[in-house]
Amino acid sequence: MSNLVSIIAVAVLSVVGNIAYFEYQTRKKKTKDLLKQKLTNLLLPLYCAVHLDQIAEDAWLRTDDGDWADSLSNLPDKLVIPINKIIKENIYLADDELHKASLDFLTWAYGSNTNDRFQEIMKGDFDDAIKDKDFKKFYDIVVKEYNEARHEYLLK
Repeated sequence: MSNLVSIIAVAVLSVVGNIAYFEYQTRKKKTKDLLKQKLTNLLLPLYCAVHLDQIAEDAWLRTDDGDWADSLSNLPDKLVIPINKIIKENIYLADDELHKASLDFLTWAYGSNTNDRFQEIMKGDFDDAIKDKDFKKFYDIVVKEYNEARHEYLLK
């Protein structure tokens, strides 16, 4: 009789263990798939739009052909088109911090007037630390979250 109880106990524990392991593996796979979707649909396109394009723009500005005033005055118009599309299609993947920063970025981009920015730059009255603070915050959050998500994805 004790052998029968032992066999039943082992069978029940095996079934429960297999179910728990299956749930763990499924949850782990779904988490990794969601992280991959967040990386490929939201963070990577935003990272390319703000970080990699800014690196290219900075390199261009260092040449003799670069026009710093024109580049800085056109910054909102240049970024709003690609970033707006990414945000509209994938904002649901953003966490709270990136969500708020994205909305602040769009408010900044649509509220900026290229001609006014250019005139202020030419007069010397333009303070990009104040005027572009929403962009800089958005930029920092995108770069930070992209790097964190990429590292997390590689560790899973």
